[in-house]
Amino acid sequence: MSSVARFARLELASAQVSARQMIILAVMIAMMSWISGSQEPIAFAAVVPMLPIFFVSYPFLADERGRHDLLYATLPIPRGTVVWGRHLYFLVMTFVALVAAVALTVAITLVTGRSVDLGIIVVVALAAAAVASLLLTVQLPVLFGLGFARSRWIVVIPLIICGAPVVLAQLPGMGARLTGLWPGALTPEWVLAVCACLAAVIIALWIASAGVSLRLYARRQF
Repeated sequence: MSSVARFARLELASAQVSARQMIILAVMIAMMSWISGSQEPIAFAAVVPMLPIFFVSYPFLADERGRHDLLYATLPIPRGTVVWGRHLYFLVMTFVALVAAVALTVAITLVTGRSVDLGIIVVVALAAAAVASLLLTVQLPVLFGLGFARSRWIVVIPLIICGAPVVLAQLPGMGARLTGLWPGALTPEWVLAVCACLAAVIIALWIASAGVSLRLYARRQF
């Protein structure tokens, strides 16, 4: 586990090279979603957790440009460490995006005076994180199995799918509409149950993705 954590930290250090580009892109997407969504605060909860899907190809592109896969084999670094470390890196990125989405949405509701139930904010953000996890855990095995050059098409899919929460966030009064879907159901117990289910789904997706990625990466020839 320590080697996996060290590799995840290595991924984080490598990401600093393109950190400015990633931050600018993330801010642009978030702000465009908020502005085009009639400045509804819930837009941040729906979009910000999806941001990691735009960066999934970055480590694999760096691997091919720097021939890192051969370097990992030479050192040697077990392929399992690479797979689990990279999955841990993107899982942490998804968690950070989730926390940022909730905090940012709450802050915007306070600044703009637009009331959105905290339970709705958390549920929407977790649902968006679950969708992001689904996309990431589909992309990662493909990228591990084929590499970046032969799987560039997998990067386009999230750009299409992630349009759904953006479109939903653009509807005026989305926070009030979501709250009205289940009148009186936004009890702490209901929110906790939904959040627990979504968290379980997210964990299961990441574990399954790592297992598939291990098999595909083990078969890959460099």
